[in-house]
Amino acid sequence: MKKLLFISCLVCIGNFVFLHGQVRPGIKLGLNNSNLSNTRLENKSDFYLGGLIDISLGDYYALQPEIIYSRQGGKSNSTEFGDVHIDYIAITAANKFFVGPKKGFHFNVGLGFDFNVGGNWTPLFGSGDDEFDISPIDMTFSGGIGYEFGFGLTLEARYKQGALSTDFLGSRDLFEENGSQLNSVYQVGLAYIFKTK
Repeated sequence: MKKLLFISCLVCIGNFVFLHGQVRPGIKLGLNNSNLSNTRLENKSDFYLGGLIDISLGDYYALQPEIIYSRQGGKSNSTEFGDVHIDYIAITAANKFFVGPKKGFHFNVGLGFDFNVGGNWTPLFGSGDDEFDISPIDMTFSGGIGYEFGFGLTLEARYKQGALSTDFLGSRDLFEENGSQLNSVYQVGLAYIFKTK
């Protein structure tokens, strides 16, 4: 019964999007400026890239699911420790709210999950060395602004905040301050949404 209800909900949502929305695929890339809170690290610059689906559900709103490869972490100012690199696959549901009916300027707010897929610090369960374990997942909140041109190009700036501590076992010597070590990322980039008609 639960399976049938779940499938029925998916079919209804799919029909609504098909009948009322315009679905367009896209790509995006840009620069990250990231750090980890409550550490001795400085901001680290790197990149992100991935794909998206733009689902327009009216003149003023679009839902934009994204799958992004994002390189984050922090830059060390110590001779004892090197930089921290964490590679994430980020799955985000961004909500775009347009100021006018002809697209253009918009605000975006999103919720997502980042999955730790590598880096120079050992992912959890990777080696058994507890001192260097980083949490395998992060829940994120993001917000920002953007401008979508009529030919498909979008310029955007976002701030993404992690909600789960990266210091999974609370044992790393690098993190000496009290409190959780949370991801903090400023992003500036481009997206291109392909026309489907």
